[in-house]
Amino acid sequence: MQSEGEIAPQAAAPVRVFSCGNAVSRVTLHVEGEILRIEVAGDALDEGIVGCFQDALAQGVIRPNMLVLVDLSDFAGRFEWSTIHAIVELAPWGSEPGRASRVAYVTKSAWFSAMMKVTSILFPRTQHRQFSSALRALQWLQSQRSH
Repeated sequence: MQSEGEIAPQAAAPVRVFSCGNAVSRVTLHVEGEILRIEVAGDALDEGIVGCFQDALAQGVIRPNMLVLVDLSDFAGRFEWSTIHAIVELAPWGSEPGRASRVAYVTKSAWFSAMMKVTSILFPRTQHRQFSSALRALQWLQSQRSH
């Protein structure tokens, strides 16, 4: 029982997980509260990720203006532009009123900055930023919550 003046602990946001692929090449969408974390391992950035997004959208788990961390640290494949375009078409990303949509990419790849420029064109209502660690990416995303 709480005494007067105590703040009730907040319940942790439920974690929802959507996954596609196999043990070597896998895309996983983790949704916890207002943060969507996308982990891509192996060469799994193919049409399977579209199905993960479709399922999560259909269940109302992801929204167009979520804070998103895309972890490409273990990604070893190539980008399928048809897959990226299919994701663009799934929802009006960045269209909700209020805060801007933000995506933090974690990658150690030097060439990814060029890729991010193209992604910024495909998702024009979203802010994009590249990081070398998930911790820094999450710090940036969380610092933007109140803005």
